[in-house]
Amino acid sequence: MSSKKYQSEVVEENGQWLARINRRLSSRKSTVSKEQGGFKSEAEAQAWADEALSEFINTQKTANSRQGDSRKLNSEIKRERSSRRAEKTELAKQAKEQTALDSQNAKAETDQGFDDYSDFEDS
Repeated sequence: MSSKKYQSEVVEENGQWLARINRRLSSRKSTVSKEQGGFKSEAEAQAWADEALSEFINTQKTANSRQGDSRKLNSEIKRERSSRRAEKTELAKQAKEQTALDSQNAKAETDQGFDDYSDFEDS
């Protein structure tokens, strides 16, 4: 099993075989994620590398899936929180506008009340 990001590699060192799982960091860089040495034959090393690679990829898929689910849940929580905050802000804005409108109406009523006293002017 192989993917773009992970590849197996088998090399001979001092008469023994070494199996590695390499991870591609970028187009120019790669790093060894896992390695096992001391195999007597290339076939043994390749078998271990194939098994370890498939296990490694499955582990990564599972972890990515878990993290994706967690990310979706956190995103939904943030959306709900934002919605509640926006609703609360809108209600506060409406209450402020209503208070200003009530204040203007009260002032207008008070000003209108003074017009009634114009009949009692000093003659």
